[in-house]
Amino acid sequence: MGTGSMFKRIFISYIAVLFISFAVLALAFSLTVRQYLINDTIQSLHRVAETLSATATQPGMQGGGHMRGAFFNLANRVAYADYILVQPDGTVIDSSDLEVNPPGTVISNEAFLNLVSKPEIAGSFVEKNLVAVVYPVIIAGESSKAALILYSRLDLLTQLNRSLLNILALALGAGIAVSLIAGALATRVIVGPLQQLKNRAGELARRKFSGRLSINTGDELEELADTFNDMADQLAEYDRVQKEFFQNASHELKTPLMSVQGYAEAMREGVIPPEEAEQSLEIIIRESRRMKALVDEFIYLSKMETLKENYSFEPVSLDEAVREAVHAVQSLALEKGITIDTTIVSDNSTIQGDPEKIHRLLLNILSNALRYARKYVTININGPTITIEDDGPGFKADELEKVFDLFYRGENGGSGLGLSISRAIVDKHRGTISAGENPTGGAQIKLDFSQNR
Repeated sequence: MGTGSMFKRIFISYIAVLFISFAVLALAFSLTVRQYLINDTIQSLHRVAETLSATATQPGMQGGGHMRGAFFNLANRVAYADYILVQPDGTVIDSSDLEVNPPGTVISNEAFLNLVSKPEIAGSFVEKNLVAVVYPVIIAGESSKAALILYSRLDLLTQLNRSLLNILALALGAGIAVSLIAGALATRVIVGPLQQLKNRAGELARRKFSGRLSINTGDELEELADTFNDMADQLAEYDRVQKEFFQNASHELKTPLMSVQGYAEAMREGVIPPEEAEQSLEIIIRESRRMKALVDEFIYLSKMETLKENYSFEPVSLDEAVREAVHAVQSLALEKGITIDTTIVSDNSTIQGDPEKIHRLLLNILSNALRYARKYVTININGPTITIEDDGPGFKADELEKVFDLFYRGENGGSGLGLSISRAIVDKHRGTISAGENPTGGAQIKLDFSQNR
């Protein structure tokens, strides 16, 4: 889906929400204003009726004849009300509209009749087009049985409401226009960076890691762009290290393969004397084992990356695990003339772990130490902490932060997988692994499983 489609979808959704919101606002405003005007009319009629009820029996009452009988203010505009002076049975005594309600006739409006049936109670009612109130007529300071009905038609309210709605419509129209312009600009501001992110993601998918995103919005989109840049840098580094790893791995496999092939062909062609055949076979076996160990590491790495490596936890004694690992590499140490010393400071070293994984972890670290050691390797076990040191050249200053990185291969190193696999195993056991310098010279690897207990 292109940028245009995304822009249209966002903008159309924005317009829909905008119009729905304005429609609800206009409806709520209209109903609220109408109810307010009705309530205001009733209150005004009550005030006027209370005043007129005391003078209703006097001749020449305000209005008289066909003129409107009472004027009052409504929403700062002059409004009018008609009046009817009636007896309890509904007979008209006087009215402001003699054509409709002449004296001596009975009013036909049932609502009016209901109002005057109990004139001692000031009442009111609202019909579709009419608002009315009733007050008892006051004679000599006392309420009489006659009643004064003051009523006003809602035409004026409708006009006022329509005028207010017209003003609201103009305001909403201007608001919609401004909102549409602002919405279009805001949508463009959002869609533009999203398109850049989409294009950059496509480049990364095609392994084009060079170049950087520059989005300066000061919000989450800018943070997302920075994340993309960091991801691109990490992918580029991963790609570089992976290529270097495959080159090193190819070299590691090529060397023993050439030895195996060379000795096998020499034996087939009779170049090697019979008395040296056994030695040649030993070389072939040794180099085959080297290749098998390397392939095993490849397989183990693939399991780690596909999350298929299963762990079976049970109580594991680190003391016993170290003894088994030392026994496994003892022949290699003797061959190189290296002494392995083990010191147990505290025998409370049982953790919850996978015995096979712990064994692999210790073998990886000890093999790495024996590769660089000159004369000795020391192992110190203090409860859940194991420290392994050698007297080799140690780590370079810039290596301490990346010795555990996947595919990292130090000078004269192996496949570049051992320490990376070791860190993964330690993480699975809720432990920590760190690299440092041996105080007396050489490298130090420290394992701490304190959080495992």
